[in-house]
Amino acid sequence: MANLYYNDRLIIAFASQNQSDKQWTAGAEITWSRDGRRHSHNIGGLADRFKTGEDAEKFVINLAQAWIDANP
Repeated sequence: MANLYYNDRLIIAFASQNQSDKQWTAGAEITWSRDGRRHSHNIGGLADRFKTGEDAEKFVINLAQAWIDANP
């Protein structure tokens, strides 16, 4: 699991391994506060598969950063 602050938002990225094929998938939650209220956005259900958990987390962190950039 990786935690990263990016443009005043917290990205919590995680990877999980599929036991049948030993490949990794990733997901992330983006959280932030605005006007005293907590907001969040989830990234999941991705079809992409990776050989390592680290590669999966790097991929989803890039997706999360792109989402943040597109949703200031």
